[in-house]
Amino acid sequence: SLCLAVAVTVVAALAPACEGFYLPGVAPQDFSRGDEVQPRVGRVSSAKTHIPFDYYELPLCDPAGKPKDAPANLGEILSADRYHSAPFQLAALVNETCRTMCDFPHTQKAVRLRSALIMDAYDVRIRIDNMPAMYLEAKPTRNEVTLETEIRLEAPKEIGYPLGSIRIIEGKRTMVVHNHITLWIQYHMVDSPQARGKKARIISVYVTTTTYDSSDPSTWQENCKQASSSPFQNVVAPQLASKPTRMSYSVRWVETSNRWATRWDSILQMDSYEHETNWSSLINTILLLLLLGFLVAVIILRAVKNDFAALREFEGDDMGAEDASNVVWKKLARDVFRQPRRLFLLSVLYGNGAQLLAMLGMQMFFALLGFYSPSNRGSFLTYSLIGYAFLAVVGGRAASRLYGCFPDEMNRRKLVVATATLIPGTVFGAFFLIDLVLWAKGSSGATPFLTLLFIMFLWFGVTLPLTFLGSYLGFKKPYEFPIKPARIPRLVPQKTCFMSLPVLATFAGLTLYSMMFIQVFQVVQKVWLHQFVYMFGFLFLSGTFFLVGCIEITIIAVYLTLSYEDYHWWWRAFLVPFSSGIFMFLGTIIYQAMLTNELFDNVQFVTVWMMSSYLGMSCLAVSLIAGAVGLWSSIWFTTVIYSRCKPD
Repeated sequence: SLCLAVAVTVVAALAPACEGFYLPGVAPQDFSRGDEVQPRVGRVSSAKTHIPFDYYELPLCDPAGKPKDAPANLGEILSADRYHSAPFQLAALVNETCRTMCDFPHTQKAVRLRSALIMDAYDVRIRIDNMPAMYLEAKPTRNEVTLETEIRLEAPKEIGYPLGSIRIIEGKRTMVVHNHITLWIQYHMVDSPQARGKKARIISVYVTTTTYDSSDPSTWQENCKQASSSPFQNVVAPQLASKPTRMSYSVRWVETSNRWATRWDSILQMDSYEHETNWSSLINTILLLLLLGFLVAVIILRAVKNDFAALREFEGDDMGAEDASNVVWKKLARDVFRQPRRLFLLSVLYGNGAQLLAMLGMQMFFALLGFYSPSNRGSFLTYSLIGYAFLAVVGGRAASRLYGCFPDEMNRRKLVVATATLIPGTVFGAFFLIDLVLWAKGSSGATPFLTLLFIMFLWFGVTLPLTFLGSYLGFKKPYEFPIKPARIPRLVPQKTCFMSLPVLATFAGLTLYSMMFIQVFQVVQKVWLHQFVYMFGFLFLSGTFFLVGCIEITIIAVYLTLSYEDYHWWWRAFLVPFSSGIFMFLGTIIYQAMLTNELFDNVQFVTVWMMSSYLGMSCLAVSLIAGAVGLWSSIWFTTVIYSRCKPD
């Protein structure tokens, strides 16, 4: 009942956070009629290939002069989300119709490249006043469907407009270029005391596309007006990718009652299906935690209480023999705190798990407060890397506290270096290999050399020294155990197969994975489809329940291990919850394969390998956090029960 009360209290307190509020990352900008509005173009990317390209590196529109680069932080650079000034200009509150943007280069190489981009479903990203242009499939019309009605019907989540499409023309699959875009800009009028009047604030931006034959200079404008004014797509002949192409655009300013402070709500809000699945998942997780808590209370706490009662009875009996009780785990008092095998590796993994947990805890705290606004793109990734580097003091302290409680081990300097380099080096090696592949393909997703140098500085200039500092603090105060181990270890009896590590890890991994798989699938789907992920409230709740489940399952596994006279519980306490990340990786790989087979044809091996590598890094982080929490809870549990035990 106590667990249920705590869970319900936490859910009720954090329910508003699940809606995702934020502190704006930029101040509102007001426009008068005719003011210049600078649009920006970003990467040209595909949810099918995940190999992005810079807009101006492709045979599309060339800039008028040198394009101005928008300021980018570390997260934007690593995610290739950089923007430049667009090859066209806008005027506030001024509608435009069929304005020429540019003529695409018409060479054989350029045509082949554009056709390949259309085949792989590449999208062009546009931002206006820091708002992304969301793609609408259907064009709003004045008489039939308004813009707000179309937005409500489609609930657009796709960022940017498709470069082209494949149509069946005369029985053949033909590449068609979307050579006309219409920008639908919603604005809200506000009073401006400085200008003594009203000014406009941009609320949202949507984009629709159409295609028309622009190869004939004498008829392109008439075709453009006819195609852009009709709600239907097949009014005029389409623009074939093999013909000379002129890119044009129209602008429609639409007033709305929505205010600037809520302009991200329509993009970030979840639909009813996502809300229902997330809440049902949380309720199922709470019920599962209650079941595990009941097992901990009945099987463990009650058993330990009876064991101590039996110990007091036999200790008070003058006729008691050496150990006449049936308290099995008490027999291991002189062995339970014996140095585990491969203590060095266990300490390194434990320290990295503690460091990751501290970083994610800090990030979730600020995310729930709303500091990570979508207006400030890349901030979450930026501060995650910087926070991980500066929280190396936590990882060094945790690793040294475990390693230092066994004085026979003196490789302290090697421990510090391994804690700071083993896991980060493995992840950096995988990231660098992906970077080399992107560089070989000419992708803008390849990280620049200066950014790699900055990451190396964070690694060796910040993480390594702070790991030494944390290790110094940890070695000064290692874990203290109530009983010293005997010189001669006990023999461990043979156990049944049901108590083997693979069986326990399988049960624990599947149970823990079931607590988070809904949220994991949703995040993977949104990341794969290039959609916004803004569900920090649900992620915090499911992550908290996941950590509680790690503690409960690990305590059960350790108690069962000790009950079978096996004092080798250290690695079990780490690997049993660690297995949850393995099952998360396998389950998500299967879901990823099903998702790609359903949405795309002929997905490249490079794309699957790249996304699987990113997924593997994420699951490794989850495994390390779960293992660190499980080992810490087991150290606390064994210290508590054996502190009241008097060994023979």
